[in-house]
Amino acid sequence: MVKVPVIFLGPFEPEFLSRDDVLKALRGAYPGVDFKPYDVKTIDDALTVLKAESDSSGFLVFNVRVVSQGIVRALLRSGRPILYIARTMEGSPNFLIDVAEAVDDGYPVLGIVTEDVLGKQVLDKVKYLIALDKIRRSRVLLVTARNLINYMNWAFPNATEVSRAIAELQARFGLTFVFMDLRDFIERYYNKVNDKDAEDWAERWIRGASQFLDPSRIDVVKAARLYLAMKDALRDTGANVMAFDCIMNVSTGLIDAWPCLGYMQLWYEDVIPVCEADVYSIIPLLIGKYLFNRPGFVNDPGVDTVNGRFIYWHCYAPTNPHGLDKPEVPYIITDAHGGSKHASIHVKLPVNEPVTVMGFNPITRVLSIHVAKAIDNIYWKQLCATKLVAVGNAKRVAERWVYGNGYHRVLIYGDFREEVKEFARLLGVKVVEEDS
Repeated sequence: MVKVPVIFLGPFEPEFLSRDDVLKALRGAYPGVDFKPYDVKTIDDALTVLKAESDSSGFLVFNVRVVSQGIVRALLRSGRPILYIARTMEGSPNFLIDVAEAVDDGYPVLGIVTEDVLGKQVLDKVKYLIALDKIRRSRVLLVTARNLINYMNWAFPNATEVSRAIAELQARFGLTFVFMDLRDFIERYYNKVNDKDAEDWAERWIRGASQFLDPSRIDVVKAARLYLAMKDALRDTGANVMAFDCIMNVSTGLIDAWPCLGYMQLWYEDVIPVCEADVYSIIPLLIGKYLFNRPGFVNDPGVDTVNGRFIYWHCYAPTNPHGLDKPEVPYIITDAHGGSKHASIHVKLPVNEPVTVMGFNPITRVLSIHVAKAIDNIYWKQLCATKLVAVGNAKRVAERWVYGNGYHRVLIYGDFREEVKEFARLLGVKVVEEDS
């Protein structure tokens, strides 16, 4: 269960606003969350709470009375993510001085000051702390047989500082990685999948497709075998994120199955799949899932600066782009890359809707973002199978492209620019708007 410590600063007087009122509103809005209350009236109280809740991902602070600056600063400058809610008159002195200064100094603090501290706009922001907790408790299963020579030969999209990025994701963002060698994965899981189970899943996917245009049915069966193997490995490791290093793994010749269809399926099982085991894409994927309930589409982006268009492509995309528990859009099972890759998916993604596109570098802690409008899908067997066309400020994005975030981007449906910018404060990362 997600736990959120709630700190009440100073005396809460029932005639103004009681602790019970606050807790009732919080628990009504988020029934699955454990909101644990603390009264903080001294600096010692503040330090005691911080120590007692050392494993908490963030704190919710209510300030409806003027309190000592020392108390407020002990919390704000602890380095812990804090959502600080203040009432307009009584809370403004601390808010306008202490909160503003902490934000300016780069501490992970998001402040809100309003007369209605239990209004919907305020309560909606508590979801940031819940998402933060889920992100920090995520467990990534990374299956790879990465060969250094192959890795160095692949300039795009895998030329990222993987080792250091993983270290930063663990140290700064709380993620846990479970590493599994491809040979071990094949021996323990892939080779032990029941043939009939793999056939059944392949047939299920083929029946569910609007068209089956791949000349190789056997590759769909291999994809089903890989999916079932990934499920078993996820179960045994307790991971909620699946990163199968497909390009590098297939290049070894040890396995010739692609995870695209399995990745499509895993979204319906509360697992977050990571295309090409791109660790730079993990945080944007987790943001999409745990903050907005939006499956993320990891993609190779293309820009058309003359016509103001983007093309986002890859060999699979989620078939539930709005986060529903059933398919929302049709898909075609097809070969791709001129017939050299099989069991790919062309997804007819929604059009006439805004999309938010994010990139991230765990080392520099820079989150890039731009927003576009999806307008079309292209089916073409060259390059990857799914190609989404969007319109936006492509010229500006090309000029401001954050190349340090790598080539991949993660696309989610909806315009979440402002929410991402606010959440980034609590996450402790810098935001660059590529289209501004």
